[in-house]
Amino acid sequence: MPEEMIQENINTEEPKKKKGKFKIMLIIILCVVCLGLAGTYFLYGNVLIERFTGKEKSEEQKKEVKKAEVPTGPIMSLEPFLFNVSNAPGRYAKISIGIQFRDKKVMEEAQKITPALRDKILTVLGSKGMEVLMDIGNRSVLRQEIHSSIKGLFHKETDITAIYITDIMIQ
Repeated sequence: MPEEMIQENINTEEPKKKKGKFKIMLIIILCVVCLGLAGTYFLYGNVLIERFTGKEKSEEQKKEVKKAEVPTGPIMSLEPFLFNVSNAPGRYAKISIGIQFRDKKVMEEAQKITPALRDKILTVLGSKGMEVLMDIGNRSVLRQEIHSSIKGLFHKETDITAIYITDIMIQ
């Protein structure tokens, strides 16, 4: 009798293992399918939604994309500016600047007034202290100040598209 009970226990355990393996395999397959769908949505979600709904990008989104595009035009590199740093006796800085223009005609006009450009830019740079020149966060503010100071030398405010600070050395 004990042998019969052992055999019955063995027989009853095998079907339980098969059912358990089937459930585990089913759960693993469902997880893989869900992860695949989530990955597809993550990578191609916007494209799929636009394709199936027929919606295109809104005008605001198109404007943001246009603003994000880098303006192209000729760039005039000015000779490096060497000046004394404000509020720091015995310290000086050397900064190289490039100015991007709307087109070549504007750049040719700017080359004729290079001394006036340099004067306006040197006035802005000379008023800055060590903290402003050394802080990377202030570079965009510095570019804006330079842009606003020299835009009055041109016929249109849109003639200058960008100011680039290409080199800074403070000693």
